[in-house]
Amino acid sequence: MLTGTFAARRGDLALVLRWAAAAFVAFAIAGLVTRLWPATFPISGGVLPERVAFPLTYWNAMGIACALGVVLTLHLTASGAEPRVVRVLAAAALAPVAVTLYFTFSRGAIWVLPVGVVLYALLAQPRGLVTALSAAIPAAIAVKVAYDADLLARIGFDSPAAAGQGRHVGVVVVVCSVAATAARAAVLPLDTRLERVRLPPRAREALAASVIVALLGGALVAGAPHRIAEARKTFTEGRYYYGTSDLRTRLTSAVDNGRIGNWRVALDGFDSSPLHGTGAGTYRLTWELHRPAPPVQMTDGHSLYLETLSELGLPGLVLLLVVLGTLLIGGLRRLGGPERHAHGAFVAAGAMLALHAGVDWDWEMPALLVWLFGAGGVVLAARQGSERWGEISRTPRIVAALAVLVLALTPALMWLSQGPLERASQAFASNDCPTAIDASLDAIGRFGVRPEPWEVLAYCDARAGQYALATRAVGAARSRDPHNWRYAYGQAIVDGVSGRDPRPAAREALRLDPLEPLARTLVRDLDRARGPARRREVARRAGIPFG
Repeated sequence: MLTGTFAARRGDLALVLRWAAAAFVAFAIAGLVTRLWPATFPISGGVLPERVAFPLTYWNAMGIACALGVVLTLHLTASGAEPRVVRVLAAAALAPVAVTLYFTFSRGAIWVLPVGVVLYALLAQPRGLVTALSAAIPAAIAVKVAYDADLLARIGFDSPAAAGQGRHVGVVVVVCSVAATAARAAVLPLDTRLERVRLPPRAREALAASVIVALLGGALVAGAPHRIAEARKTFTEGRYYYGTSDLRTRLTSAVDNGRIGNWRVALDGFDSSPLHGTGAGTYRLTWELHRPAPPVQMTDGHSLYLETLSELGLPGLVLLLVVLGTLLIGGLRRLGGPERHAHGAFVAAGAMLALHAGVDWDWEMPALLVWLFGAGGVVLAARQGSERWGEISRTPRIVAALAVLVLALTPALMWLSQGPLERASQAFASNDCPTAIDASLDAIGRFGVRPEPWEVLAYCDARAGQYALATRAVGAARSRDPHNWRYAYGQAIVDGVSGRDPRPAAREALRLDPLEPLARTLVRDLDRARGPARRREVARRAGIPFG
């Protein structure tokens, strides 16, 4: 809304796409240096450290960010409407972005990249795609060298044995970037000649049709229909990927890695309430009630569309499609204007995001989506000199800007409270409850609506024998997230150690998550216990869901 309140001038969308591309290139380079020089640029391991996730913290998010970076930099180096220096710099960026995309080992992002490239070629039809090959070839060479570095595709990518391969790939990426820069600069004069060529509309349509026919013919020759059928069969089996230690093998695997189970649970939530849904942000609760065995913790439906259908019902899905469709259709309508290349890049990149969001939780990664809405506002805005009612005045724009800042407060406060909460959890795991209590209180002071710090307080107070404080703390946690099994479980522990009957709360925890091992064990042991003393002992020895 903020960007759409300005009457767009020629070049505004191109400028937004340059900044978006620069951001994705920065992400990619930051992630790449942590992979190739892990001893120099160490980061915390996290989950699956062998897949590049820094700085976005999730490897599939990094994958689609790099895929977007490839399409946008390809646009910048191919479009004759871009300044010459931008075309050359974009050529230099292709190699590191493409190599980082490979090191994420994100199948969805890699598979959706050809869709974006083909869409851009068909919609934008930049003549500079011919000269852009001078940058694409060095990038392909860099990816091939990275693929051959087998030690960098394993868990021990940071071992001394892999260090040599990391340095070698790093040198190759730099050399390929320099080569792409020089080659692109050398063929810049050819861009001017290509731009002078004028094709009639029918010739353009014929060229686009011939490209589509060539792609379909190549797919048939390569046996694509059979391979797609085999991949579909494997995907629908609903299995987790347990491949070899070499992550390169997963790139050709069609195993769904649990997606089928995620989607079936989302559909269960939709079936329970097709019009209203289960409520915004409640997929985790639906998962805990209906998840398949063996139990796996899951917060997201790994599909924007099915999760929205589950949580908000049919009206929510319709509204979502209207939002995304408005942006993409708005871009398509501008293809006939003077900024065809920029609008083609916007639609191609937006379509990639829309496709990838169907198999992952991109929607919850602002770094992936914020550019789309900012650029979308520019796409939909009236053009300067042609608006019917005149440009929106300054006051509404200030109000819109302030609204953006207000919306930013919640994630900012969440971020401020995350550090103390992590310290509290680590201190609790180390049996350092004084530190855990202080850190929990800091987290509560910064963002008191979170239940997690109250949970830490409850367990620490119970350990110290402060049962009244523990009861108040666990009650505060439950009131902030009443349908979370963890806080009902914590209530059972506090009730048990304080001498009250823990069975009602334990059964409530099991009802909220029937497959949770801790809840099942606690209910079983409490049912076997005879008398308050035995139940108190069971509560003292029960496992804690964190720390």
